Amino acid sequence: MTLSVASDYHEAMAHQPSHRDLKVPLGRGGQWLELSISVPASCAEDLAQTLVALGSAGVVEETALRGERAEHGQASTLAKLIAAFPLEQATERLLEEVRRRIDELGPEVSARATLSMQLTHGAAWVEQWQRFYRPFKVAARLIIRPPWEPYAAATDEIVLTLNPGQAFGTGLHATTQLCLDLLDKEGGVRPGATLLDVGCGSGILSLAAVLLGFGAAVGLDLDRVAVRVARINARLNHLSKRVTFAVGSLEVVARRFEVIVANILLEPILAMLRPLHTVVIPGGVVILSGILSVEVPQLRHGLSRHGWRIIRQVSREGWVAVACEAVKRSEDGATVLRAT
Repeated sequence: MTLSVASDYHEAMAHQPSHRDLKVPLGRGGQWLELSISVPASCAEDLAQTLVALGSAGVVEETALRGERAEHGQASTLAKLIAAFPLEQATERLLEEVRRRIDELGPEVSARATLSMQLTHGAAWVEQWQRFYRPFKVAARLIIRPPWEPYAAATDEIVLTLNPGQAFGTGLHATTQLCLDLLDKEGGVRPGATLLDVGCGSGILSLAAVLLGFGAAVGLDLDRVAVRVARINARLNHLSKRVTFAVGSLEVVARRFEVIVANILLEPILAMLRPLHTVVIPGGVVILSGILSVEVPQLRHGLSRHGWRIIRQVSREGWVAVACEAVKRSEDGATVLRAT
């Protein structure tokens, strides 16, 4: 695989913040790392799915290029994939994983693949990527479509109109899809339930939950841009009276909810495990995602320490989402687990 790097990439990588240093959620504006990868067209779809699973907000596939002639004298076809990652996610680990996935496509593909990198601004990338955002299905019956794309829904389908803008939450990432699967199940067993969405981003989970059977939802995010985008999406779906969005986190919550969802990162999840008890009703469910499979032991330790237990766990593409409930305690303080 041939690799080329923009001149300012190494300097940016040397000064990128760690997750501990981040002051804003992932996936918003600022500098992003843009990867351009040319591979045989037959491999493009598999590689595009991999790039989304690794954290790209989306993948643009440009017009196929004519490659060098294959050994039997036939001209081969190359596809150029363009993906972008928030700079704080652009670690050497990410690049090594991209290289490994390309190598797994076979020695001939790896030998012909080319990868180039450059820095771009998040807003510019989102504007480019939106042109390629098409309706798609998530969960069992939910269709997500951008407002500029018409879609004729089947009788059993529910359509959510979503314009991500510069906010995290397109529905393409595995963590979002896992949360939607769990919310769909909760909406079926808790019709009319109330939802609190911590780190709401584009508002996708709050809005989808109401469409899937929840009575009302409140979405919170530290990013004012995300809250503004989420409110626009609420209006697009005529849900402004049932779904509200505000700037902040758990400290601004003054009531309890039947279901809470947080699709963020492991460290902020661990930090909120204790205060979550004050905002979920007795018998309520907390859905947590944004967790890598390798981080599950650390998550389990935190849950046990703060009085939670996992009642359902789902995984996809190396990511995990869990549904939890508070551990009941008897009058003498002994732990009593609910039967499931």
